[in-house]
Amino acid sequence: MAQVKTTASGDRRLYARKSSGLVRTIGVFGAMVFGVHCISLSSSGLIPFSWVAGVWPGSSIIGVLTVAMVFCLFHAYTYACIGATMPRSAADYTLASRTLSAPLAFAASWTLVIFSAMVAGSLIAWIPKTAIPVLFRTMGIVTNNQAFINFASWASTTNGIILIGTVCALITFVTMILPTRTILRILEVGFFLGLGAWAVIYFQLGTAPADAFPAAWDKFMGAGSYAGRIQLAKDNGMVVDPNVAKMTLAGLIMGFWIFYGYYIPTFFAGEVKQAEKTLLAGSWSSLIVTWAIFVVGALLLQRLVPLEWIAAESYLSNAGVSEANPMPWITFYAAILKPYLPLLWFVAIAWIYTLINLAQTYFFYCSRIIFAWSFDRLIPEKVCYIHPKLHSPIIAIAIITIIAEIGIIDAATGGVMGAQLNFVFFAVCTQLVPVTAMTLFPFLKPDLFENASGFVRRRIGKVPVITIIGSITLAYLLWMIIASFLFPAVGGRIGVGTLGTLFGFIISGLIVFYIARSYRLKKEGIDINWTFQSVPPV
Repeated sequence: MAQVKTTASGDRRLYARKSSGLVRTIGVFGAMVFGVHCISLSSSGLIPFSWVAGVWPGSSIIGVLTVAMVFCLFHAYTYACIGATMPRSAADYTLASRTLSAPLAFAASWTLVIFSAMVAGSLIAWIPKTAIPVLFRTMGIVTNNQAFINFASWASTTNGIILIGTVCALITFVTMILPTRTILRILEVGFFLGLGAWAVIYFQLGTAPADAFPAAWDKFMGAGSYAGRIQLAKDNGMVVDPNVAKMTLAGLIMGFWIFYGYYIPTFFAGEVKQAEKTLLAGSWSSLIVTWAIFVVGALLLQRLVPLEWIAAESYLSNAGVSEANPMPWITFYAAILKPYLPLLWFVAIAWIYTLINLAQTYFFYCSRIIFAWSFDRLIPEKVCYIHPKLHSPIIAIAIITIIAEIGIIDAATGGVMGAQLNFVFFAVCTQLVPVTAMTLFPFLKPDLFENASGFVRRRIGKVPVITIIGSITLAYLLWMIIASFLFPAVGGRIGVGTLGTLFGFIISGLIVFYIARSYRLKKEGIDINWTFQSVPPV
């Protein structure tokens, strides 16, 4: 149980309850499934072919994915240690607030959650804005069905995005207030659906003759289209540079964008069984599984199509050469080789289902973080209310749903608040706080470090392993920040507005912290700083 301070007014409760009320039900497989869905077999499964190939023409897709995955393993180890050290909701915030600085930890967590919820909305909006158009346009082209093409066009309109997005947000809310075990079943169904969709893509790519692609492309995209693609991209500015150093650089930069989400079980470590084992196994396995799936897809595709051609199609799409009618999607590449409607429908259903799964993971981890704030009395205690039968923080989930709806509207109207590239920049910046706290934890909190699990206390000689791995992770995060300015074509243009928004939310988080502290001190006689001298109840 947490320590309790005594004031002149008598004993005061520092926490809303003596226990969190959450149930530890997530094992290694469940943690892996959460990680896989937050990475996303559907959205991230498209990125290497539709985006990375065209941003770094000539770089090996497999090389980029591999470099990215390796560096993310270090980051995953650091976050697994954070969760094992503080196996509670919002373990990163909990550790940083008890180790480094409570106001700074809250401000960083506040910023991460707001933008995560906004991005959850933009990811939901991505279903009608991009996923449905890609999938139904593919079916319309290969089956010559104009109704599919018309629906694809309507879905990407402002009204279509808001309507379909809102329905998907409501579905996400309803499913996220269910018991954690039920949520796990829903996500597990999506995991196997996603694997099934990739199996279909493998079948379509793998069973086609090695020389079948050009004719298949020309059949659906117009005679001579395949042969002229590379030159058309070069005419529009594509420069092919098969440089290994650039490939490595691409991997370092792209990795966090492609694989973001493998470590999210740390955010709900209070619901994870045996955190010291589950978090590392879950995050590493989700990374390796998704890496392997994407790499096999790349191998099968490159058996049929030269890497330069894939880069050209991606480049035409990224450059906005609309008259070229670019379709740089691995789902489309597979579909034109085996245009069987049942297979196309299966992939479409699996893709949309797993995209909702992606949003569900954001809702889940964001709700657990604001639950932790409420448990620490930084926001109203009602927010950490746990439904007695569902065992879920339904008020916290409702708050995330409202923010996500704002993200949907923002995305539908061309806003950039929920833009994923900006979000990754914000996420990296805010993670500097907990990663620094974990790296210095053995020295700042030696008593807690010595009482931590054996996994956290590992040493090489006299040096804690987490200090070594944490330093590598910090260097990786700092590189990501620097790269966002050095390579604006990759990271999106990080300008004064973006930085102003970031600092504005950090400052607003600091303001909320000090307002909460002042309120609790005046109304209840409790100094919130006492809270951060102890570990929250389980």
